[in-house]
Amino acid sequence: MNYKFPDFNVEIVNPTITVVNVSDKIQLKYCVVSILLVDEVGTKFGFTFPNLFTYVDSWEDADIDAWVDKQLVAYQVK
Repeated sequence: MNYKFPDFNVEIVNPTITVVNVSDKIQLKYCVVSILLVDEVGTKFGFTFPNLFTYVDSWEDADIDAWVDKQLVAYQVK
């Protein structure tokens, strides 16, 4: 998959994607999530999602990963 983010004036080709930061606002039940994308030549791009991950009681790492996958669809280049 290729991605294009408003923060970068470049198409990111076939990156590996890693969740690097989850800032949990426990009392408000939401998280701010940041990812690192590394393209095929090793260029690194950091991105923080403008949308918030929300939850009811608690969350697991797998919940964040699944949420990131869903959010990334909006940034895919087709």
